[in-house]
Amino acid sequence: MIGRNEPCPCGSGKKYKKCCEKKQNGLDKVLETEVMALQIDLMRYAYQKFSSELETVSSKYLHKFSMNEMKSEAYNELLHLWYMFTVKRDNGLTIVEEFASVQAGKFSRPQVKEWAENWQNAYPSVYKVANVRGETYTMEDFFTKEKEKVTYIGREDTLSKNELVIGMFVPFKQAKVVFMSTFERGVLETIRLEEKFMEEFSEVAIDSAYIRAEFPDLAGKMVEFELSEEDVQQLPVQDKAQERVLGLFADGAKKRGYPERFLEFASMLWSIYCMKESPMIRNEQNYAAALIYFLDTHFMKEQQETQKALAEEFGISAGSVSSTFRKLDEVLQPVIQTFEEDIEAALQGAS
Repeated sequence: MIGRNEPCPCGSGKKYKKCCEKKQNGLDKVLETEVMALQIDLMRYAYQKFSSELETVSSKYLHKFSMNEMKSEAYNELLHLWYMFTVKRDNGLTIVEEFASVQAGKFSRPQVKEWAENWQNAYPSVYKVANVRGETYTMEDFFTKEKEKVTYIGREDTLSKNELVIGMFVPFKQAKVVFMSTFERGVLETIRLEEKFMEEFSEVAIDSAYIRAEFPDLAGKMVEFELSEEDVQQLPVQDKAQERVLGLFADGAKKRGYPERFLEFASMLWSIYCMKESPMIRNEQNYAAALIYFLDTHFMKEQQETQKALAEEFGISAGSVSSTFRKLDEVLQPVIQTFEEDIEAALQGAS
């Protein structure tokens, strides 16, 4: 990776950002457009020529699982990708292999032909986000633990570490790119699914051949899964420092008369934050005070204290409360939208 302020490798003597970076960015955009066009051409070919076969696949598996409309649509697309890329038809070829053969002389240039040929070995699976660096994700196969560098094209929102991704990646430049779209599960859902599958498949050796053969059932269980209230309440903390933060918070919360049910949700939010961010906690008081301020800001506005007052109570600076609050707020805002009704019900039930 060339630094933007390093000398340009073309030898012009200029910095990379002032010379060839723009050319490279332009080429990247062209390649991204072409790889997405190839995906669309492949999908069009499949649906125009093999729609009845794809409908048969849908009929075979969709009825096995209880899903809402959104999940059913996502699962149906995953089924079709699985069939297109992994199932050998009567002629001995998958749909993708046939597409690459039929279109061999029609691709716009050799690079596109190479992509189509390389995609023939791809197959859908379930992945866990192991790391995020800019727009590149390190995806770890949920079953085999193999890792891939993956990028999304045109995606505006970002995934978080430890979230679950169900879908397929195909070779593109130095990494891989998402084929069409993926279905994702949040961090909490991932934890519970890991527990569920560890118990269910403890004696099964799951390799790539197993995933190829059993993907419809594996993906169906992953997509269908719904969190129970018990799943939400019984979340672990990950280390002693995180546990001490929760203890300090609980002491402060009791002084303020937070209802017991509300404390359970607060504990859940803290656990989710820790699982998403794996924070290096140097000052436990900072996080305990910021957690109180976060909850007061969103749910207890009538008794909200100032950052200065919380800082004095916990023996820290107001700036520390403010900066740590912003960290919590950035991660937990989307989470509280999911559980807002439950939290409000807990507060009303205690009043």
